[in-house]
Amino acid sequence: MGMEPEIAKLLAGVGAILAAISPVNRIVGIVGVVLFLVGAISLADFYGDQNMRNDAIYWFIFIFIGLVALMIGAVAGAFSLPALFTGHLLAGGFGLAAFIATLVIAWILFVVSARRFRNMMSSMAGRSGENLFQTAGSLYYWGAVLTIILVGFILIAIAFILAGIAFLVMKTPTKTQT
Repeated sequence: MGMEPEIAKLLAGVGAILAAISPVNRIVGIVGVVLFLVGAISLADFYGDQNMRNDAIYWFIFIFIGLVALMIGAVAGAFSLPALFTGHLLAGGFGLAAFIATLVIAWILFVVSARRFRNMMSSMAGRSGENLFQTAGSLYYWGAVLTIILVGFILIAIAFILAGIAFLVMKTPTKTQT
């Protein structure tokens, strides 16, 4: 037997709001993302919506891989700076190119994950009747697209807050909603 829908929506709602704090406090953000994911998957299972479940899982996988790419890029960038300053242009240039390449790869993964997030929120809106999910999904998607110019991080934080509110105010689902 799965998690009760009231607990799942509470986990997803609180998790989404905590995830919005991620730029300020990474640990709280990570806890929030995990709570959000568990709650969203539980609700997808409750609804019997395999596509919603897959969207939640793939959203998380693409975000995780994108963050790993970003960390690799940061390390490459950090190691390239001393080489550039000491006149080793080939080594520095390679490190800088690796840094830029990983930034692009991470950005692409974030946009792909955002499509999954938007799909998940759209499904949640359809299942719950709460249209705030639709808005959260769109804001998250455009936030991911705009992370390349940094303003997107603000949109993603707002999207998480709206998703959290949507989960917390949505009517408790019943098994008859399919």
